[in-house]
Amino acid sequence: MQSEPHKGHIADPGQISDESLIERYNRGETWALTELVNRYRKPLYSFLWRMTGNSADSDEIFQDTWVRIITKSKGFRQDRFKGWIFKIAHNLVIDWSRRKGRTVSLDAPQTGGDDGVTTLSDRLADQSPSPDIRVDGKDIGRAIKNALSELPGEQREVFVLRMEAGMAFKDIAKMQGVSLNTALARMQYALVKMRKLLKDYHPDEGIN
Repeated sequence: MQSEPHKGHIADPGQISDESLIERYNRGETWALTELVNRYRKPLYSFLWRMTGNSADSDEIFQDTWVRIITKSKGFRQDRFKGWIFKIAHNLVIDWSRRKGRTVSLDAPQTGGDDGVTTLSDRLADQSPSPDIRVDGKDIGRAIKNALSELPGEQREVFVLRMEAGMAFKDIAKMQGVSLNTALARMQYALVKMRKLLKDYHPDEGIN
């Protein structure tokens, strides 16, 4: 006689919504959390790296975000899991900046320059190609990273959440505690500046 399959087993976990996965995790199906981590590994880590500028702090906040998810999962009452997880990450980045004695700003002083002080913009620029090197397909990601480093923190956050995490503007606005129009305006300002910064690499097209 064939045994009954486990009730939590499904053929394709990728077809389950985030919200259903967190519910199943709360019912004891631990695989659901693994699926969520896999889904958000890239967009969440990318967001954290863009905001902190280094892998060590990004790793720490990434782990802390999932600890918060685990400890608060039974209290999840949001409409969208994506908005919830990025709100947690957003708050942890703010906490991180306060512990470091700085704001999430490109002009925040950091140690390491020739005079002992540098900024996040300086650090990111050091990793970018020199101006006389034309950016081709394999370097465009680095060029965009360098351009992003020139944006104010709020605009950079909106841009990354929308373009890399795929968040809806209403969720971004809610996360930042601003109106929808403000979030849209920040995105527009970011796009205008990104086009301007990238036109030297692709003068005929800029960024779409």
